[in-house]
Amino acid sequence: MSDIARDRILRLAPGCRLNSVPGQEDVLLIPEGAMQARGPARTIIALCDGTRTFDALIEELKSLYPTADPARIESETAALLTQLRDRGVLEYG
Repeated sequence: MSDIARDRILRLAPGCRLNSVPGQEDVLLIPEGAMQARGPARTIIALCDGTRTFDALIEELKSLYPTADPARIESETAALLTQLRDRGVLEYG
């Protein structure tokens, strides 16, 4: 498991936002460019809206993907959030 703070609120950093255009893939706009956001990764990014902790986000994902392995949800979410944090896209509230 990464060093994601489990009890702190997750939110996108200033200048970062999801951009949805009908008929196109969603992208995460960041100050130095853009990142594709598809499937569960897009859902995870959208849930980093400043209202949930890591633990609450995991519980939400488990309810959205009830057939997925809970341990895999947690480990892959932590890995994605760590990457986003390391790129300056994610911060704690």
